[in-house]
Amino acid sequence: MSLIAAVQLLAAYHAGVLTAYLLLRRISPSLALLCLAFAAHMLANLVTEQAQLPPQANITSAFGLLYGPGLWLFVRGLCYRQARPSWRDLVHLMPALTVIIIRPSDPWPQLAGLPLLIGYLVATFLALREHGLLTRQVRADDDRVSLRWVGHAFYAFVAIAIFDIARSTFPAGLSVFDDAGLALVLVAVTALLTVLAWRTRSHVRDRGALSPRGLDAGRAGAASKPDDADALADFARIDDIVRRQELWREPRLSLADIARIAGGNTRDVSRAVNAGSGGSFSAYVNGLRIDAVDAMMADPARAGDTLLALAFEAGFNSKSAFNRFYREQRGETPSRSFARAGQAREADA
Repeated sequence: MSLIAAVQLLAAYHAGVLTAYLLLRRISPSLALLCLAFAAHMLANLVTEQAQLPPQANITSAFGLLYGPGLWLFVRGLCYRQARPSWRDLVHLMPALTVIIIRPSDPWPQLAGLPLLIGYLVATFLALREHGLLTRQVRADDDRVSLRWVGHAFYAFVAIAIFDIARSTFPAGLSVFDDAGLALVLVAVTALLTVLAWRTRSHVRDRGALSPRGLDAGRAGAASKPDDADALADFARIDDIVRRQELWREPRLSLADIARIAGGNTRDVSRAVNAGSGGSFSAYVNGLRIDAVDAMMADPARAGDTLLALAFEAGFNSKSAFNRFYREQRGETPSRSFARAGQAREADA
């Protein structure tokens, strides 16, 4: 068995294991379908090469038309809690099925699939953008469920694709990357699918997808106006409750939590917070946390505490989130403020 055949077989096996894991653990049916498509693609390549099938029997080009919709359905499931695959999504298989039935010669399947791929990528980008904007409106720990890692994975896939295209287009200049280069591409794709499965498990565990109620509340907050008198009156009441009960100390504080404690629905609370604070729900809550950290920095009784201990006590659940929000709010790193606060305490002593 050749190197490429062995790598394709191992990649198909690993992708099949990922498919079973994602389905049995009910993590992401959409990512499971994407892994299944990759596994079937590897097996189809292997059968075509080993059996030396004629060109008219080769259906491997159809698999390239599955990755665009597969990516879109995967990201849609990460962004929206109710967006699970249904029978209506079978329409996304039509281009691939058409290629299997008609079997046009290359490069027609690739040329026909390019505008479809662009469309799916645009839809994916818009979904990720909306998730990022609206998550800030309904969760204080939006950094924890951020989907920036999906963008990083996408750039990695693009880099792999560019390398593979260069290897195929200039075989003479990159002869050293012939079989070894293709094997490297398949290993890299398999590794990326594994990373996606791992990160998706964490995202599902943290309930990072937006619920229908969260979508409605987030959109209402994003559309609120600072001159809304009713919203401003509600914010004065809500802000008093949040500060008096120190609700910001809860690391996973959500808009729904405040709506339940303060009374009212999430849509109205979202409008009130945005109108009264001039920013998103996340910015409002994390601003209160940073104020608390600054107050603890200046307290002589807390001189022995570490900066991270103060951040966790104020409600932050990760060092990276604390550093990012502090720089955004204060324009400098928290360690610099911490050092200056220590110097001020020593000067007062």
